[in-house]
Amino acid sequence: MTGLRVACDIGGTFTDTVVIDDGGNIGRFKAPTVPSDPAAGVLATLELAAADMGLPLHQLTHRISFFSHGTTVATNALLEGKVARAALIQTRGFGDTVTIMRGFKSFGLDEAAVKDFRTLVKQAPVVPKQLIGEVTERVDYRGRVVVPLDEEDARRTVRHLVAQGADVFAVSLLWSFKNEAHERRLQEIIAEEAPGALVTLSCELLPRMGEFRRSVTTAINASLRPVLQRALRSLEGKLRDGGVACPPLIMQSHGGLAPVAEIDRKAAATVMSGPVGGVVACAYFGQRERQDNIVATDMGGTSFEVGLILKGQAHIANSTWIGRHEIGLPSVSVRTVGAGSGSLASLANGLLRVGPESAGAVPGPACYGTGGTLPTVADADLVLGYLNPDNFLGGRMKLDVDLARRAIDQHIATPLGLTVEQAAEGIKTIIDARMADLIRQATVEQGYDPTDFVLYAYGGAGPLHAFSYGAELGIRKVMVPITASVHSAFGIVVSDLTVAEEMSDPILSPPGTTDYSAVIRPEMVQASFDRLTARAFDRLREEGADLSTVTTSRSVEMRFRFQIHALTIPVPEGRLDAAAIEALVRRFIDTYEARFGKGSAFTAAGIELTTYRVVARCDVERPQLRSAGEHLATGSAAPGERQVYIQGHWRPARILLPHHLRVGERIDGVAIIEMPDTTIVIGPGQHAAMDEHGNVVLELAA
Repeated sequence: MTGLRVACDIGGTFTDTVVIDDGGNIGRFKAPTVPSDPAAGVLATLELAAADMGLPLHQLTHRISFFSHGTTVATNALLEGKVARAALIQTRGFGDTVTIMRGFKSFGLDEAAVKDFRTLVKQAPVVPKQLIGEVTERVDYRGRVVVPLDEEDARRTVRHLVAQGADVFAVSLLWSFKNEAHERRLQEIIAEEAPGALVTLSCELLPRMGEFRRSVTTAINASLRPVLQRALRSLEGKLRDGGVACPPLIMQSHGGLAPVAEIDRKAAATVMSGPVGGVVACAYFGQRERQDNIVATDMGGTSFEVGLILKGQAHIANSTWIGRHEIGLPSVSVRTVGAGSGSLASLANGLLRVGPESAGAVPGPACYGTGGTLPTVADADLVLGYLNPDNFLGGRMKLDVDLARRAIDQHIATPLGLTVEQAAEGIKTIIDARMADLIRQATVEQGYDPTDFVLYAYGGAGPLHAFSYGAELGIRKVMVPITASVHSAFGIVVSDLTVAEEMSDPILSPPGTTDYSAVIRPEMVQASFDRLTARAFDRLREEGADLSTVTTSRSVEMRFRFQIHALTIPVPEGRLDAAAIEALVRRFIDTYEARFGKGSAFTAAGIELTTYRVVARCDVERPQLRSAGEHLATGSAAPGERQVYIQGHWRPARILLPHHLRVGERIDGVAIIEMPDTTIVIGPGQHAAMDEHGNVVLELAA
């Protein structure tokens, strides 16, 4: 054994860790997350890995040559309001930008909440009014200075904000993405008036159009930087003390890794750090299995996430929502709903509801025996017979069936006049329907047919429920990857070192344009991409990357004139000429009509290119995984049988362990495969088989 590649995904309930050695052996380890000290959960999984390999912990840590992780620190801090007090400085006359918030009350709300007019109110702004300052300056839309920065006015504003209790500063001036000089000078003034205060400039973080989203994102980033700094320094220190010599890399929302120094600058880029790892892992497996279109579904203890792989690439969104706030940094598109194995079941006006509240890691589901008394999805799965109470987390944790039955009976079954089994199946039916609805939102509502996709089911609970929510959508094939229980962590370990650079520099074609390349000049578009590419390479060079391995991808945001929102259109590599511009416009129109319907394109209005993006990736060495036969344990015990409650009655189900599986051998449902770290259910009329790589493939369609 030489070097070990390690990645951790610090989730809300469990911390998942993948350890891969040079022989391609995958170690999968889970431990409860410690919310007050995320590093403790990471070290607990490393202790499990060391024990599994028969090594003292210090020997394992000394052999780690690559360490990366995803973190929920920024997400949780933002949702819980445990962030630094950020002051926001804006152009005079525009200090109400984040308060007006486009006038909408529905930001970040689901359909049900939008319809509840009694509680439909704006969310609290990311920066309170007393911490918003204005400075006298003005740059026009071409980047020309119309009013110079009044430095005395700026100093008074900074001193006032310090007196109001500002800990950190965000600067977002009106046209700074066209001319950053005033923001740069404000940074120097803040350093003089408030020594040591962290400053985030919008021209560095998000140099793009749209002052509302740019200002909100800059303020959020400023408020998160001290929080993430403390967490990452704590983790770095504990890893270093434990013998891990290599510096950790952090997963970013757009699906690539970055060193800690880069994350310190872009703290808000980690808000989807954990969930995107699973989508990246699906793309990795999809390339190997030649699957172009994939629905990635992750059911953990707290939430259920859905992402898409389209034509082999993870779908990237221009922004993401955390709570009711939109962060304008590019992110792998992941939709989330509070539907995990820890989701609480309760009654509201005599109706059964499940989630979004979760029992979390503390106190946990009732069946954990750790203090939880309210029924959860995990309790329902146990009562229905899907879970083996003696084989949870590979037997390291025993589940209490009596506690689960008591919780469901007291809070659900008795009040509704149902049996415990009927109530438990009701809980499962509701949670499966919520997950299917989220998949519909990610596919049907975006113009895609879910039956054209392969569904990947992962997370601790995804493989148990996928046979149900996949069948409801008419999906024919479900893949349960061998890394299912730690799939996001696996995605993190196979991700690349990545830098994303973007800038707004609008180019418009007049109404009625037909010769687009005459007004959207190829050399101007090419120049924007060249500048971004140079900046990306400079950043990777600073991070010590091998530039000979760097690959780039380009995209541009496009819209019809007079529209607010834009679509992101990929731009092929190579020098742009007139033919390439015409092809780009055609691609935009086709994409628009695929999304909104044939004939919906408003070409008479003219077309606008708004924002350009370059993503540069420095390839990491990807592990060569061992074949399925080499992963399986040996054993002679025959498959067992257990009663499960399904479709309203008890029926026998075959119980298989890993050593019962043979490549290509058909397994008919009802059957349950009990892996050491997850449970796979094959429903009535379905069948499954293990492929050569150790993945379990379910065929759902008749």
